[in-house]
Amino acid sequence: MKHPRIGDVRGLGLFLGVELVLDREARTPAPRQAAYVAERMREEGILISTDGPDRNVLKIKPPLVFDAADADLFAATLGRILAEDPA
Repeated sequence: MKHPRIGDVRGLGLFLGVELVLDREARTPAPRQAAYVAERMREEGILISTDGPDRNVLKIKPPLVFDAADADLFAATLGRILAEDPA
């Protein structure tokens, strides 16, 4: 995976979860980073939330009118934000 903070991606159809971790080997949850990404995405006009027992999973549930252009915008925005340094 391109971004070292992504530990796992799972889901079905358009309902996806992207698990953020501090260390892929140890699978150490990254809740602070997940909250940062969710907030930054909101600032960019894209609504996602965090979920999971450690609040380190980005929950993605786009509307049914989501199309290929929306997917491209989402992927580009998420990639740019994941590359930011939340510190």
